[in-house]
Amino acid sequence: MDAAFPLSPSEQLDAMLHGWLERAAALRPPALPGVRATSPIAVSDRDLPDVERACADWDVTVRRPARGSIALVEGPARVVEGLAAIFRR
Repeated sequence: MDAAFPLSPSEQLDAMLHGWLERAAALRPPALPGVRATSPIAVSDRDLPDVERACADWDVTVRRPARGSIALVEGPARVVEGLAAIFRR
């Protein structure tokens, strides 16, 4: 990969999530295996496909239950916690 090209939005989200998970792993005990969570996030229609792409690599589903900017992410608890923290910023 050529470093001269910027990361795509889904790659940026993936990198941010990796960083968040590394920091969390250094500060907390490991998450229990198999524990899943759901969290709302605010994401625009334009950005939703990139979020879905990034989340698919983490076994996280994204669904928008109604019109508007709120979507639900569901998957491994620590990953969902990280996504919620990133989207709160």
